[in-house]
Amino acid sequence: MNKTVYGFNDRFHTARQRLLSYLLKLGHAIDADTPDLASALTVRFCDTLVDYLATGHFQILDKHRPTADELAACEATTRKALAFSDRFGNGETPDLAELRVSLERLALLLDSRMDIEDEVLQRSDRVAQPLRASTARNRPATAVA
Repeated sequence: MNKTVYGFNDRFHTARQRLLSYLLKLGHAIDADTPDLASALTVRFCDTLVDYLATGHFQILDKHRPTADELAACEATTRKALAFSDRFGNGETPDLAELRVSLERLALLLDSRMDIEDEVLQRSDRVAQPLRASTARNRPATAVA
């Protein structure tokens, strides 16, 4: 893969880490029974979630050729994640019990989606490796002065 793709993957994985960080912080706020903190973190989490989904869709799924089943699974996850964001990302103080249950379900969906994204990227990289090697073999030798 070229530098642009590697740079993108770094940005994609950073976005994923940010999402997971907010997921953990939100879980801790719910466990600590702090509704105001949970409300603020829910908004940040939902904003990060939407950004992550958009990045994954346009940069991973559109550019790395997932299978039809992988694409369908990711699209289903996107719909459910956006429904979560619509329900809880409005800044209102959520019912913590309802938020906890919904967040746990969403975390399982995101885990499945991340597995699919990783497989798509790994498969794309495996295909690109022989192409890089072939390109390197066909380059003319350069003299070192």
